[in-house]
Amino acid sequence: MLFKLAVKRLREEDTVVIVDTGDGIIQFGYESEDLKMSNLSVDRKESKAEDRTVERTALSPLVVVARLVFKAAVKIFAICIMIQVFLAGLAVFWSPAQWASHTGFARLLILVSILLLALSFIARLPLSLRMRSAGLFGIIILIAVSAKLPSGIGYLSALHPVLALLLFFGTVSLIQKTDVITKQKESAKQSG
Repeated sequence: MLFKLAVKRLREEDTVVIVDTGDGIIQFGYESEDLKMSNLSVDRKESKAEDRTVERTALSPLVVVARLVFKAAVKIFAICIMIQVFLAGLAVFWSPAQWASHTGFARLLILVSILLLALSFIARLPLSLRMRSAGLFGIIILIAVSAKLPSGIGYLSALHPVLALLLFFGTVSLIQKTDVITKQKESAKQSG
């Protein structure tokens, strides 16, 4: 919406520079003598579609691989959360000895969440996805803290399963956002 309003205010003789930063933010401004860019310029006077192109930066092979690994790791993380809930159910409904497996498996969840956070930076994902990855790691920390709280404030320990639900739905949301970005980039490659 802001982009459309800004473009409407341009005079016909002005030339606009549009830069796609790759993280969902498009920067634009007037072209000046010291800012001459090859095909990043958009001339508002001409109506040819090929003159209105936005240059896309090529991604390094490391970034491409990191994005694929991130996409797979997020899905694995969701499966791990379901396994963790299953282990808790075993401990509650079958044998209290299963609490050891529930506690031990939590260490794997911590490692996978750290991996997701690191991969989000290596893959140069948009800031929103990096923040979501950091949020998942933060929720894991809160879950661990809520499990270790003393019985005097046990009502805060009751947040443990609520935080687990939040972690699962946050992970599902991250999967959906990652799929959307992947599909947008694929459609941009096909149209470009």
